[in-house]
Amino acid sequence: MTSKHSGMRALVTGASSGIGEAMARRLAADGVALVITARRGDALEALATTLRTTVAVDVVAADLGKPGAAAEVWRAARAGGPINVLINNAGFGYFRRFDAADADTARDQELLTLNVGSLVELCKYFVNDTEPSGQRRHILNIASIAAYQSVPRMALYAASKAMVRNFSEALHDELRGSATAVTCVCPGGTKTAFHAAAGAGDYGKIANASMMSADAVAQIALAAMWKGKRTVIPGVINKLSCFGVRLVPRFLASLTASWVLGQPRAGTLPTRALPPGGDR
Repeated sequence: MTSKHSGMRALVTGASSGIGEAMARRLAADGVALVITARRGDALEALATTLRTTVAVDVVAADLGKPGAAAEVWRAARAGGPINVLINNAGFGYFRRFDAADADTARDQELLTLNVGSLVELCKYFVNDTEPSGQRRHILNIASIAAYQSVPRMALYAASKAMVRNFSEALHDELRGSATAVTCVCPGGTKTAFHAAAGAGDYGKIANASMMSADAVAQIALAAMWKGKRTVIPGVINKLSCFGVRLVPRFLASLTASWVLGQPRAGTLPTRALPPGGDR
């Protein structure tokens, strides 16, 4: 049976694993052609091979944490035809004190470029693209429940996601009534390689209880995107958490986040040059 989304084409960043991979699989099952991008070309090619039995899939191996990469990715994606859906999923964080020896300024700059700079740049290219004219178009930006408060030992990551959330919601309102809808999804803990790459994982009971599968997050996020919703928070515990921070002083919300997340794992942070398991 032909899906109502058949004939559309989506660019998905951070598609080599986790939420990005889950979204790519669901979009393909819905008849949406794909451009998938991440750093690990081998993982992308393996995914593309499985999905090409259903839809056309283009692969763009690139590191969106590097300056200039967003422009290269957009040019490569757009060369294959119009893009109807942009999913900004690629991102990383680290679970360390800001002054930790293995959380250097190079990692900080890469985080900001990937989580914020490339996301904004790709949104700009997408919004300014005049083709396909008149068709419904969608942007889905992946933030985090960390966007709702400060998070000690994930200070820069949480701040970057607050920017993504505020930017996405403002862009949604700016483009209201146009052909382009912008949705922001704010997941909580998700069972992906993100935690190992961030030097995290020894979380408290509440954090572990709220963990969701990547596919569950992808399903909720895509459903919200197709409906043109402004913001969605997957999971009951995550919704309650984001609502609850409004009822307490900000310093108390910050202390609570620190208690829920527990302590960073011992050992040195994995290098960004050799990704341990994906882009989200």
